[in-house]
This record gives sequence, C-alpha cells and structure tokens, in this order.
Amino acid sequence: MADAAKSEWTAGHPVNGIASLKIADEIARLKRGPQWVAGDRVAESLAKNSELSVTLLLLKHGAMLKEHRARGTVALTIVTGSIRLNGATLGAGTVAVIDREAPHAVEAIEESALLLTAVLK
Repeated sequence: MADAAKSEWTAGHPVNGIASLKIADEIARLKRGPQWVAGDRVAESLAKNSELSVTLLLLKHGAMLKEHRARGTVALTIVTGSIRLNGATLGAGTVAVIDREAPHAVEAIEESALLLTAVLK
C-alpha cells in the first residue's frame, strides 16, 4: 500500500500512505452495526489496493464459511475466539497461511474476530 492514491481506506486516517488501526476499536464498531445484530457474521475491508486486501471478519458461535478457494495467498489471523479451519482448531494469536487456490472451510467454535490479509496479485 505504498501508493496512497491507489489505496482505499475504510478505517484509520492515512498519513503519507500509512494508516494504523486499533483492531479492538474496529471490532466494537462492527458489532454496533445492523449486519452483526441480524446475522451470524460481518466483514469489512479495512484497506485495499491492487496488491493487498485487509479485511476484518467477525463470526458468531456456529457461523460457517463453506469450502471455498482464494485466488491469492491468504494470511488468516485469529484475533479473538477460536475457529475450526479444515478440521484443525485454531485459537486467538494463531496465524494460518493458506496457499492460493487451496480449498478451505471455517467454522466458529466461539464468537471470533479474524483478520484476513489477502495477496491480490
């Protein structure tokens, strides 16, 4: 995200192409929204450009993401809670790196916040 002109920021206030975000604040903000209240998940892109996407994903207990594939390599950071990723249990503080096009499915074992960092090129 070196070129601020090409980046979209939905959170934070970039200065010279750099924005810092407090994930706890972003989680709290998303939980106040109607999508979280009505559904079992909410996701919002925090920053995105032609090369990289950073998305915050909140899942309620039992929420599932059916098996799918990502076009690029993905780093999935479990910020809070715990999930099942292709049958493996991962808790807060864990980072899973998923190769491009690798099939994967997610189930929230408890309410969880995930930070999804995806390579787009």
